[in-house]
Amino acid sequence: MAGLRAVDDPARVHAVVVGVERYPRHPDWDLPGAVDDALRFHKWLRKGGVPEANIQLVLAPDEDSRARLDALTRAGELIWQQAWTRDELMDAFTQDLDARTGDLLYIYWGSHGVLGQGERRLLLCPDASPKDKRCIDTANLLEYLQRDDLPGFTQQVLLFDACATFLEHHNHPTGPAVADFPTVRRRPVGQFALCAAAAGQVAENDPVTRSGVFSHTVLDWLETNAADLHPDLDVLLSHVRTATPGSQTPVSIDIRTLDGSQEHLLWPGTPLPASTGRSQLALALHDVLDSDLRARCLEHLGVHCPSTHLGACPSDEQLAHALLMVERAMAALVEVVHTRNRGAADQLLSLGRTHGVPSLLSPLEYASLREVLDRAPRLPPTAKVIAAVRAAQPFERAWLPPKSQEAPCVVQLMACVEHFEEHTGGQSMAHPGRQLVPAVVRFTELLAALLPAVRAELHAWADRVARRLGVDDGGLAERRAEALDWADTLDPAAGRPRVVAQLDAAPADPATTGDSDERYTCVMWLVAGAGDLVQAAEQSAIPLSPRDVVRRIKRTLSLLRTVTDEAPVVEILLQPDAVQLPVDSWNGADDGDDLPILLGVEWATALRCAPLAAEREEQRQDGIKNRWAGRHNDTVVFLDDEHAQGYAGYGALMADVSAARAVVRAGPDGRDRLVQAALRLGYPVVLWDRQAAGQVQPAHFDPLQPKAAVDGLPWRVRDYRAQACVNPAAHPVCPVVVFEAADRPLPPVLSLTGLSEFSELPDPSAPSDSEEASRR
Repeated sequence: MAGLRAVDDPARVHAVVVGVERYPRHPDWDLPGAVDDALRFHKWLRKGGVPEANIQLVLAPDEDSRARLDALTRAGELIWQQAWTRDELMDAFTQDLDARTGDLLYIYWGSHGVLGQGERRLLLCPDASPKDKRCIDTANLLEYLQRDDLPGFTQQVLLFDACATFLEHHNHPTGPAVADFPTVRRRPVGQFALCAAAAGQVAENDPVTRSGVFSHTVLDWLETNAADLHPDLDVLLSHVRTATPGSQTPVSIDIRTLDGSQEHLLWPGTPLPASTGRSQLALALHDVLDSDLRARCLEHLGVHCPSTHLGACPSDEQLAHALLMVERAMAALVEVVHTRNRGAADQLLSLGRTHGVPSLLSPLEYASLREVLDRAPRLPPTAKVIAAVRAAQPFERAWLPPKSQEAPCVVQLMACVEHFEEHTGGQSMAHPGRQLVPAVVRFTELLAALLPAVRAELHAWADRVARRLGVDDGGLAERRAEALDWADTLDPAAGRPRVVAQLDAAPADPATTGDSDERYTCVMWLVAGAGDLVQAAEQSAIPLSPRDVVRRIKRTLSLLRTVTDEAPVVEILLQPDAVQLPVDSWNGADDGDDLPILLGVEWATALRCAPLAAEREEQRQDGIKNRWAGRHNDTVVFLDDEHAQGYAGYGALMADVSAARAVVRAGPDGRDRLVQAALRLGYPVVLWDRQAAGQVQPAHFDPLQPKAAVDGLPWRVRDYRAQACVNPAAHPVCPVVVFEAADRPLPPVLSLTGLSEFSELPDPSAPSDSEEASRR
């Protein structure tokens, strides 16, 4: 509830005050001081002006308390009723409230309590015993007090001073005997409930002062700050949370609506673990922790995970609950255990993975990683590292880092660390019982590969974490080598040189050729490793035949060899409706030559799509950039004949925003349409068979390995075309690949801008002297 409304007339305030001090069927449960706390709450109400008749004082006193109560009753200072059974306590709510009406209802309850199945807070009644735990469910009581036949009381404040220990902690053979209040029609009521202890905790009681620690703290504050019976509940909650001992964490529950929706301020703020998981872990802790190791673990947790609030002597169930609930607590405990008992550490790690402990890294590991990254002089683009982790971790495909216009920062990288901590990794098949490298360590190994200034520190960090987690040593070494190899491919200086041939169909010139001859305008561009596109030569004076285009590409490539020895890739830039053009089969050799010069066999050749209309091109480029970031995935969108019907192809292409590859298996009737759809939606890689007479089988493209590394696809296609020349029957695919790399800019269409440094060299399209002589 947002806050209590002031009640002008104390006569409109009512209360039910319960104190269970004696348990006749099990005297060991007697709770000295419960009656004293109830009387003190009664006194605060009376001092605020609440009439005695408005207060139901329901008590189960011991002998000393009864003597004092009788004296107070004879003096006319209070009216109380004894309750020795669960039914008598319930009657205080089901019968005695019926004749009452008011604006504000207070409930105070002091007794023993436990946490039942489904994490239900149960209040043990005076007639309870270990074998017959008669109790009331607080949630059920809260619902019952919303009954629509109870006039008024739209504001209700409930204070429960009771333990919330787990049933397993009591080691009794029987479960609770919960009595439910009658089912009622409910109405909107503002309820504020404050409980003395979080799940698994004991509500401390001071036998010297005969008072519950929670009640004493609450009543001290109420008497000082709320004499008008109108406490500021937020301030009360804050005070109680800071004033109670570290082993006890009060919990508030604020019910605001008719449907019972609740705002839980639950310690430590995450869903409670299943009792079975808690029991399993508690048993394991009992078995593996001797007294010395247990003391060291508790000391370590107290320093590095103070939010566990365990105190000096927590039970196994309390420790298990904290490990399952508190962020990084399990990792901190294993930090101590693995140095003494590797088998015990592996057992605890396995239970933690099974029951989903929060966070994989310990507080020390997390803090030291951040310190290392803070010292790095330069940070890498986060998306590149994410893409590589996603390639190695298939379950990461759907996740991308948040978009940010700012430069990479430590905060972004640590956010990625926290995300990857959720994936703890599987178990080694080669080395049973050993863990595989988890995603967060893969991530930091990739960071190390990109950050040579702090690489040694990051490697040392990963070694420490891997040892604690029991990661297979060979697996970590393999991932480290892969990371270093991957970083080499990202070095701009190591980028493949390329030649871009910008082609446009041109009308044939009847004066020089037959009407059926094909001619193309051709502008050539080069990239030698890193850097921008530079124009190799101006547009040809006349359109070129396919043979001359290949020759011109060959000569431009010879020009590149003077700059780099790297094998280049040839990119043919075509209009979207011309991507079916069989440029890879163009032959640059003369008819009488012994060997052909087939463009797609001589060089790794891929197609690119010329820009579309302005608005569509902007969308296409956005799509290419987004999907290019996920190119390391092996996700392939396969498009068959049925996808050519209606919007099926569009839907398949849009269904996975991280997919970077489309493979068209459809036959001629739908193939072109599906290829065009993939191009326009910004797929960086589109593969199809130019000559397939119908829909191809799923294994048709297997030799080209469309799921393998995207960057190597043009070379795999080149190799396949070469093998097809050797044995066409064994290589029936006629592959075409569009390769739209987001980091490879498109040349301006028919650009006639200033000449580059390459333009000062001889025009590669002009024939050499020897070739000119041979033509004469």
